[in-house]
Amino acid sequence: MLLGIAIGLISYYGITDVVAAAEQARLQEQLAGLGLSEALPPDRTVELAPNPFEGWEEEDFAFWEELEDGEVFGRLVAPAMELDTAIVKGHSRDNLKRGPVWVSYTDYPGPTGNVGISGHRTTYGAPFFRLNELQLGDTVDVFSPFRQYRYEVIDVFRVTPEHTEVLQATDLPHLTMTACDPPYSAQYRLIVQSKLVGVALLDSDEGE
Repeated sequence: MLLGIAIGLISYYGITDVVAAAEQARLQEQLAGLGLSEALPPDRTVELAPNPFEGWEEEDFAFWEELEDGEVFGRLVAPAMELDTAIVKGHSRDNLKRGPVWVSYTDYPGPTGNVGISGHRTTYGAPFFRLNELQLGDTVDVFSPFRQYRYEVIDVFRVTPEHTEVLQATDLPHLTMTACDPPYSAQYRLIVQSKLVGVALLDSDEGE
């Protein structure tokens, strides 16, 4: 009986990983169409550009507002956890099976606000499995078709699921990444909070 349970669990995790890989492949094609493929190096120097948010409402804000739930939101790169993946708009369970998601009631990357991104630590490719490896000072990049937002980790902690205030809007621009903790359990939420430290403007042909 135990052997059967073990085989069943392994099969389940394997199937979910296959599903997530197929979905990510489709999302990567969409990223390439936006000029945000892996050809765009995540390790370049990113500092606050002069007037980095000039035109932001007409560009990034308008892009994200026009997206339908489930469409590709942008690209997420966290070198310390070897993560380079597409973000999906909307935090439904179905969307979480495809990759990390932008939490719909949080803010967009921009001059103010708290960007919430959540992902699985197990099953469906487990994109946030190594979220616990992020440390103070590590960088996390979020790419839109127009800008690269660089965040620096300032706090890592965990809370119980009802503590949703960690995703509340902030005056200064922040990024909050969340996942279940420990792996294979939903008892807590692992929280990694970062502050915006750089914004680079992207040329339309930079990712090609």
